[in-house]
Amino acid sequence: MLPVRKKLTLFITVMVVSVVLLLGASFQKASAADMNLVIDNMPRIFGLGVGFAPDYEGSDDYMFGVAPFARFQFKGHQQYLLLKGYELQINLIDHSWFRLGPSVNYHFGRDHDVDDSVVKKMKKIDDTIEAGGFVGVEFIDKQNPRKRFLADIDFLTDVGNEYDGYYVKASGRVWYPLSQMFDFGFGLGLCYASDNYMSTYFGVSKKDSLRTGLPVFDADSGVKDVRVNTVFVMHLNMNWHLATGIQYRRLVGDADDSPVVDDRGSSNQWLGGIGLAYSW
Repeated sequence: MLPVRKKLTLFITVMVVSVVLLLGASFQKASAADMNLVIDNMPRIFGLGVGFAPDYEGSDDYMFGVAPFARFQFKGHQQYLLLKGYELQINLIDHSWFRLGPSVNYHFGRDHDVDDSVVKKMKKIDDTIEAGGFVGVEFIDKQNPRKRFLADIDFLTDVGNEYDGYYVKASGRVWYPLSQMFDFGFGLGLCYASDNYMSTYFGVSKKDSLRTGLPVFDADSGVKDVRVNTVFVMHLNMNWHLATGIQYRRLVGDADDSPVVDDRGSSNQWLGGIGLAYSW
């Protein structure tokens, strides 16, 4: 007979893997890979999550998706690779608390498969590649590395020539172990976007206005959204972990005022998911 905890671990593992395998193939692409499942208070971990996100930025319709998350820290050093959905960050600095390095991201666009019957008539926005860098700090409790505070600024610019702009994300988060079995993560953040980014994703051109009946709207640069994150991690054993997270984004400024959001969508954006991870 297996001990109760091993039975629970096996049951949850089988259930999560089954969900990923059975539903993953039929899920649409996640318009945002931030299912808020990144576990960055453990040095080496890899996981796969299933979750939900708006089917375009500002939508009140939701889609499901599959996204990986991982962190690999080189043993005895502070350099690491951090995969957050479809964004990869590489810390190049071997410092006790300072972090600096490049970032690359796959940014999903807005095509004619969106649910909204009006927005789908607008000009298609293709997926694109973004590149940039980040700078941050990470303070780790030497007595318990599961306790840590992280803050960073991430700059990304369009290198795929789709929106020809940039945005900057600033965030801070804290990790705290609730017990031997559970960790809790909480974070706050905001995103500033350039004129070209805002006009591409939130503007309504004259042609789009004629196609949809939405008023012409010119979206200017500014803070695009503010964010609140929560993550719970359940340690099934020394190697296997179950994570669930949710993020609330509030669109502000011209993103909030855009007819794409104000008339056809919602300023309240929710993203979340559940994932299974392996650490070593």
